Amino acid sequence: MFNSARSRHAAPLPTSSGSYRRDPRAVPAHRVFARQVLARPLSAFVAFVVIILSLAWLAGLTKDEERARLGGGLRVVARDWTRPLPMVHRKVVKSSRNGKQGKGKTHKPDQVVLILTPMKNSIEHIWHFFHLIDSLSYPRHLLQIGVLVSDSSDRTYARALELADERQYSRARKQQHYGRISVFNQDFALPPSDSDSPEDATGGGGETAIEGEAGTNVGGARHGFGVQVQRRKLLARSRTWLLGAAMTPEVDWALWIDVDVVDYDADLIEHLLDKANETSADVVVPNCMWKTYNEMGSYDRNNWAETPASLEMKSLLKPEDVLIEGYEKELKTHRKNMADLYPVTPETPATMALDGVGGCTTLVKASLHRQGAIFPAWPVDHQLETEGFAQIAKRLGGKLVGLPMYYVYHGLYG
Repeated sequence: MFNSARSRHAAPLPTSSGSYRRDPRAVPAHRVFARQVLARPLSAFVAFVVIILSLAWLAGLTKDEERARLGGGLRVVARDWTRPLPMVHRKVVKSSRNGKQGKGKTHKPDQVVLILTPMKNSIEHIWHFFHLIDSLSYPRHLLQIGVLVSDSSDRTYARALELADERQYSRARKQQHYGRISVFNQDFALPPSDSDSPEDATGGGGETAIEGEAGTNVGGARHGFGVQVQRRKLLARSRTWLLGAAMTPEVDWALWIDVDVVDYDADLIEHLLDKANETSADVVVPNCMWKTYNEMGSYDRNNWAETPASLEMKSLLKPEDVLIEGYEKELKTHRKNMADLYPVTPETPATMALDGVGGCTTLVKASLHRQGAIFPAWPVDHQLETEGFAQIAKRLGGKLVGLPMYYVYHGLYG
């Protein structure tokens, strides 16, 4: 009786302390539990699913967006700039703004374009901003997007992440992912005690800039002449920070677009690349307009060329003086402005050499940025931000070209 297997497994063994220990020959409890589970089909199925999900999680197959953004892993990136990519062209038929059809040369899509946009309290614009980029005909895998949100009190940063995740991680868009989308958040507005002195914030004509408050972005208020110097300094810091954070070695061109641009052609990038090649330009700028259902007018007045009168006026300025374009009542600069070439006449040129550019929509060769053409928050030849960038670009040998008859459209109250 005592030699049976049942008795051996059932009988506990006494110890010297009077307690009992488990017989090592007994069947382990986890095996008994496993047998009981596997004996029931539903339990076995549930156990199988749990095991598969656990393995998938360990393998990283179920990463959430935050983990996916930061878990790209290590890779080697190489780009030999001593051997530039060949400029390949092909004949195409493309449409223009006036609806006419015409043959022209355009770049075969082999250039990586980085779309860059600084944002501030842009919750009402950001969905349309991404929607317009989605409408572009340029290949998605050759497009990168860089967004920097600063000094905002709304959900612009959170919404930008949501829209970026939707495009990069949605299964419905699996074949339409962009090469890269980068979303950053950094504040630049300084408290009054740390702000620039009034002497550093004076524009040409002796106007003192008013310290901009973080969180304000209300239509015409941010376009007042008195706030322009300080506003442009903050925007210059934002643009330069974004440029340094988002630029990758594979990028060939940077396309700066305002978040509140409301319309442009689907072939915008192809058209600008085409014009850059035709004119051997390093910077190409379309004419930025506003429009309603029955009206249209000029918007961006930062695209200009010097004249003898403007050069004479500049010669009388102090080195620290800053010129702000587009405020003729407060400050006459005597420059030729591309915005004034609308409406079109038979004498309107197809292209125009520029000495200053705005940031509404501006295509810049990436190599020009890499050489040091940034957006200065200090006066460079009496200019700040995008117009200061233009002065640096010219000193580096860059060629700036405007397109008076090719339009993009900005929000009227942006």
